[in-house]
Amino acid sequence: MNGDGDQLSSYLLGELDAAQAAAFEQRLAGDPALHEEVERLRPVVAGLEQLPDEAWDPPEPPPLRMPAEAEARPPRARRRLRLPTLTLRPALAGGLAGLLLAIGVAGGLAIGGGEGSGTQGGGPDLVLNRIDDGPAGAHGDVLLTGDERRAKLELAGLDPTGPDRFYELWLLDDDGRMIALGSFPVGAGGATEVDLPLPVEPSRYRYFDISLQEDNGDPAHSGVSVLRGPTSS
Repeated sequence: MNGDGDQLSSYLLGELDAAQAAAFEQRLAGDPALHEEVERLRPVVAGLEQLPDEAWDPPEPPPLRMPAEAEARPPRARRRLRLPTLTLRPALAGGLAGLLLAIGVAGGLAIGGGEGSGTQGGGPDLVLNRIDDGPAGAHGDVLLTGDERRAKLELAGLDPTGPDRFYELWLLDDDGRMIALGSFPVGAGGATEVDLPLPVEPSRYRYFDISLQEDNGDPAHSGVSVLRGPTSS
């Protein structure tokens, strides 16, 4: 059956040579069920063939550039913000889940907000600056704690997420490597604190990046980055 399926798809895609195509069409003439399946799939294949070439291209990683003023802004005094509940995207099945695991996305821990949550202790306080797609007043900090095994985000000036969007923290590098660290909502005030585990050493990447994602099941970076900053001071 699997061989029949391969031959059927090759026939519809025009990949059979003349002898193979003639043999398959002879089978079609004597097999009503096979003929019905070919006719059912023919418009699907035709529609796919009409897609533009760019529809098959893999998504481009977001541009790894910083605004000119990024290095000039000093770290801000740390604020005390109300902590929301952190919600991570559900695991995706099949090949996409395998891909995420392969690049080191360490499944999601739901971390409840509260005055005692997160690891306390000193560490680098790294500035996140607004980039092209960020709201005009967006800004933030990443505080690395617990021997840099956790990242505490302090963010403000963001657009609220609503039910169909969320923000995600990434590590990005110049060669296009990226790893998702966790996702979170932002409420009506546009400010939040989030505490996330770091499954890899941040210094192996160049930037922390926060993207705005659509809740559409796609694990890839949306290309809409709102805040970005270096992983070291």
